[in-house]
Amino acid sequence: MKQYILLLVGLIAAVTICAQGYKTDFIRYLHEDGISYKDYTKVVSKRQNSWHYIEKGRTPDEVFSFTSPRDYDFQALLDEKYNRISFNSGSFSLIREDQMTDEDLIIKDGLYIFQNDYLESRDGYYGFCAAVPEGFEDVNYVWVFPEKFEVVDFEANVNGVWKLIDNTLSFTAQEVNNILFKISYKIKETKPLEITGRDVVLKDTLDVTNRIISISIWDDSKVDNDIISLKINDEWLVKYLEAKQEKTTFKYVLTQPENYIILRADNIGEIPPNTTAVEINDGKNTYRAVLNSDLGMSEAIKVNLKE
Repeated sequence: MKQYILLLVGLIAAVTICAQGYKTDFIRYLHEDGISYKDYTKVVSKRQNSWHYIEKGRTPDEVFSFTSPRDYDFQALLDEKYNRISFNSGSFSLIREDQMTDEDLIIKDGLYIFQNDYLESRDGYYGFCAAVPEGFEDVNYVWVFPEKFEVVDFEANVNGVWKLIDNTLSFTAQEVNNILFKISYKIKETKPLEITGRDVVLKDTLDVTNRIISISIWDDSKVDNDIISLKINDEWLVKYLEAKQEKTTFKYVLTQPENYIILRADNIGEIPPNTTAVEINDGKNTYRAVLNSDLGMSEAIKVNLKE
């Protein structure tokens, strides 16, 4: 999935057109998990033809939710690790939603470290690049982070201007190519065992071995119209859910070594206190507990990620 950040834009130019690089805007809207994203890419050029690479085994309709122009040719390259879509113009726009892989992103001790492709991609081009000798005439490379994250560090291997304004990090440069980025970010420091107006009591601690877990909640006793909210660290997994005998299941990606799941009662039901069964499954083991909460107290479970 390195090619998300490799902007390999190729071209076939007519002899009558003067050499000119690409003007490119790239915006990554990072999702709440810090791993998945929506990318927007816009390329502007006066050239006659251009192309963009995609990974083997996937079609443009699978990769891109939007392409402009819609009229393009899909080409399977026999001796390359990528296929490509070709446009009958030098300019195009693309939108894709995907997630970074372990090759793109390292998560260690709560720090997310993104680095784009350090390997040569094609004909000596690598990183964030335009596959033409003149490279980018102008490039604007932007990441928009959710409010829960803070940017720790950023660097590039070429000269340019970095700006960090609120939750938006941007890099602008001219007459560059083969750009290698390293961007580090982390979840903002919070007090995970706090809910405004409540005392939080840690009921139990468990270890999981997979960062992707499923969390199921239900009322395992008499259904008495309990309304609950469930918080993981500093975000709400669900709010104002009526606990029923049938399980409600969520998938969640753990992003730090220590995680706290807190039950908040939004009412006390017909039989106080509010009690809700919680089941956590990491693909290998299943843990179950019953959490209690009233309008002044919440119980919590600590989940340690032991990959």
